[in-house]
Amino acid sequence: MELRHLRYFVTVAAELNISRASARLRISQPAVSRQLRDLEEELRVALFVREKHGLKLTPAGQSFLAHAHDLLRRSSDAVKQMAAFSEQARETLTVGYIAPALSSILAPALRSFSEAHPHAEVALREMTPGEQVKALRADRIDLALLGNPCPELDREFTVTVLTRIPFQAVLPDNHLLALRKRIALSELEDEPFIGFSEESFPGRNDAICSGCQAAGFTPRFRHYVENLTALPALVAAGKGVTLAPAEVSQLAHPRAVFVPLAPPVPSVVSAAVQRKDDPNPLLDHLLDCCRNGAASAKPGRKSVARR
Repeated sequence: MELRHLRYFVTVAAELNISRASARLRISQPAVSRQLRDLEEELRVALFVREKHGLKLTPAGQSFLAHAHDLLRRSSDAVKQMAAFSEQARETLTVGYIAPALSSILAPALRSFSEAHPHAEVALREMTPGEQVKALRADRIDLALLGNPCPELDREFTVTVLTRIPFQAVLPDNHLLALRKRIALSELEDEPFIGFSEESFPGRNDAICSGCQAAGFTPRFRHYVENLTALPALVAAGKGVTLAPAEVSQLAHPRAVFVPLAPPVPSVVSAAVQRKDDPNPLLDHLLDCCRNGAASAKPGRKSVARR
């Protein structure tokens, strides 16, 4: 008796029809019938009664079905347990990220990490910063690359600053300032601003306000977006202007332009966030690779960590 005999028997018992069972098993009907006959001959009992409209389990078949289910379950459990002892067992880390971090930080980090840990896997989940924080709390991700973190996260998580990124002005392409190589932030004082949903991007509006207030004014938010790709699209539609980290220009709309600011230039940090006291050494090494990736993306800049 082999496991395949048990699998065929259990499938036929579920369908009570050789034709349907063979379709599920993707094996010819004669082959399924032959395997059932072999099993019945070895057990020396009839497992099915052939009736006009199909099959019916005999009392012996009903009894053996419970044993077959148990044997198949224990076989599956044994395989799963042995996988933990395999030298090729793969461990998975799950990383949440915002789109701009993918090419600037995550892509070079994953290359270095994969070279050092070829049997580890990294699953990627694009999420807003708000979604990443919720996923960290629920243990659905191990690391969050959420850009600029709100200050409150320090109390709950370990926050590692990877790099600092200057703000740029985001303007529609037909704006009077759009063709300038550089503008003073104060020149946007009378413009309506586009901000972020607080649920999706907690603390981002505060960062924009801080930059503008340092230039002598408080921005007037007229519209709010829930994701980064909508930001340049709304600017392009003429709904307002905004400030965004320079790396967001990767997501630019053809009718929105990113214009550098004249000094002093406000900036925000790009950070990685993880649960406190996470013991996984692979996670520590992935974080080191993210630091190195951020450093290589910003020549001459050093990453700073705060714990």
